Amino acid sequence: MERARREGRFGHRDRLEQAIASLASVQHRPAGKIAIGSHQQRPRFAHDPMCASSNTIPQSAIRPARSAFGLCEPHRNGRCGYTNETLPDTAPDGRFRPCAKRSVAVPQRKLKVIYIAGYGRSGTTLLDIALGQQPGVFAAGEVTALPRHVWKNREFCACHQRADACAFWGPMVRSWLKDRPAGAMEGYGRRLARSEWLVDPRRWFWRFGLSRNARAYREETSDLFGKIAETSGASTIVDSSKLPGRASVLMSIGNIELYVVHVVRDGRGVCWSMMKPYKRSVEAGLQKETRPKSLWQTAFRWFTVNLGAEIVRLRLPRKRSMRVRYEDFVVDPAATVKSIMQLVGIDYTAPRHGADVIKPQHQIAGNRRRMDEEIVISKDIGWTANMPRAAQSMFGALTAPLLLRYGYLRSPPHQPSRGRSSDRKIVEEVT
Repeated sequence: MERARREGRFGHRDRLEQAIASLASVQHRPAGKIAIGSHQQRPRFAHDPMCASSNTIPQSAIRPARSAFGLCEPHRNGRCGYTNETLPDTAPDGRFRPCAKRSVAVPQRKLKVIYIAGYGRSGTTLLDIALGQQPGVFAAGEVTALPRHVWKNREFCACHQRADACAFWGPMVRSWLKDRPAGAMEGYGRRLARSEWLVDPRRWFWRFGLSRNARAYREETSDLFGKIAETSGASTIVDSSKLPGRASVLMSIGNIELYVVHVVRDGRGVCWSMMKPYKRSVEAGLQKETRPKSLWQTAFRWFTVNLGAEIVRLRLPRKRSMRVRYEDFVVDPAATVKSIMQLVGIDYTAPRHGADVIKPQHQIAGNRRRMDEEIVISKDIGWTANMPRAAQSMFGALTAPLLLRYGYLRSPPHQPSRGRSSDRKIVEEVT
């Protein structure tokens, strides 16, 4: 009896396997119905290998394929990334009635995000706007400023409208907050601030997903970029938030294909710019009063931020990052933008008004010049004549390793890097 019971059980399994094999080669035929006896129960699979929610999708799932029996739970609940098509109700041998659906693999494309990293006063906003002139690219400005202070304080977009009244940011943010609890924007801002630290032991918990805040932050950021892409209709988003810590977290978001553009400028020019005070003028793009920063403070932050950006680039694949010098960008904007488009895999389109003339659109934060109707890109090398020589020498001594790495101690500061022709390639790969 035991032998008969085992043979009956395994014989039933063999018949199931034969039905699956024959079903894989059958062509579509009109749907029919058959009666299923009480002894023939529908096999239950924990997960259909054709469903996108599987951890590993087989190569055969890249082309349309039939799912012989049962759909996985995510598929039945409408959360599977595959579309359905009707299959015959009757198997070729007439013994089984397979599922009346089949799953067709539809690979989901990742959203491309160009993250501009670097220190302030280095031309990051200008590059952000220049990239936004390309079709299919939306230049968002400093996205991190949106939850931190822009939305809360109703600050101005580059379109000269307050954020909540902006034709882009208003509907986009309200759509993003629609199904979220009250205070979601403030909570996201707090989690975002923690992610921007260059050195923070808590990030180890974030990296391995051990923190509930880390998982929430990744989901919120993924949804936010998805809403930006959906509202703008662009396939590539530019975020010029600058800080390397933000890029480190963006790397861990699965549906984002991250490209890092590290923008550097001669630190002595940055230091001279940081020594100038600016009064608060929200309408002019100055969200708060800017006080002069000392040479020592600027030297330390310029060095650490750029070193952090170098580390971020080392963690990315070689073909997903590049370095751009401000001095090269302002001399030949078209060559710089073309190199970045080539890096991302997008065809470069020459702007109708010329590459050295850029027009801001909806940059949410950044340099005050984003509030201009039109910007003509030009060199700013006034520091070479106005900054005291002693201060230049002191800054050079404090930051010599990176100044030498970026070529600022080998060539005059007002000229492009040595050895580059007019059609030079701006990409400098990390080896």
